[in-house]
Amino acid sequence: MDKKAMYKLSYGLFVVTSSLSGKDNGCITNTLMQVTSEPNRVSLTVNKANLTHDMIDLSGIFTASIISTDADFELFKHFGFQSGTDVDKFSGFTDCKRAENGLYIVTKGTNAYISGKVVQKIDLGTHTMFIADVTAMEVMSNIPSATYEYYQSNIKVKPKAVGETSDGKTIWRCTICGYEYVGDELPEDFVCPLCKHPASDFEKVSSEKEEAVPVGKTSDGKTIWRCTVCGYEYVGDELPPDFECPICGVGADMFERA
Repeated sequence: MDKKAMYKLSYGLFVVTSSLSGKDNGCITNTLMQVTSEPNRVSLTVNKANLTHDMIDLSGIFTASIISTDADFELFKHFGFQSGTDVDKFSGFTDCKRAENGLYIVTKGTNAYISGKVVQKIDLGTHTMFIADVTAMEVMSNIPSATYEYYQSNIKVKPKAVGETSDGKTIWRCTICGYEYVGDELPEDFVCPLCKHPASDFEKVSSEKEEAVPVGKTSDGKTIWRCTVCGYEYVGDELPPDFECPICGVGADMFERA
């Protein structure tokens, strides 16, 4: 089966926010949709591994800011490539304002928001589907909404082509955002200047354009499976069917052979 057919579905992209005990958080999703018009209700499916999931589950409210085509990759990195359990995503973040329900709306790179109050929960195993009454909504811009396919083609940072260095040095590529570091060795404390991931998320790339080999692995012929959402790579003969990306939380169906 060609998994890329899934990209053709008209997914929207959203920054979903919630709050609990005075802490605000948000994550990137593509799983919000209207389910009924009378009453006006939406469904939102969130991975249980996300802190935002627990906040919605316990507070019963959320706000979804709809991402537009003028959003840049920084928005996705900020809300999608780091966990709210480790950082305060709204500390120093100024492109936001409070909605009527007290939750944050992201105001840059978005065109509207929808607030919801949960009326039903459906356990989907790794995810929970929240059915919610729409309590508030507003159009903030006429810029078109970004689809999942638009993100893949126009917003997501593409890995740079492997190049040869004149002095024979090694190329180390970030598996998250594609940034490349050139040097004989990658410092153990190196942090990617683009996505802020550590040296452990870099792979060694031969200047002879051989297949990339993850740091700490040898060229043993195993397959590399790459997440089509965030770029995370899993190495193994087979990708477990219940595997979930440790970076962005999507399932195995969103991985492809690198």
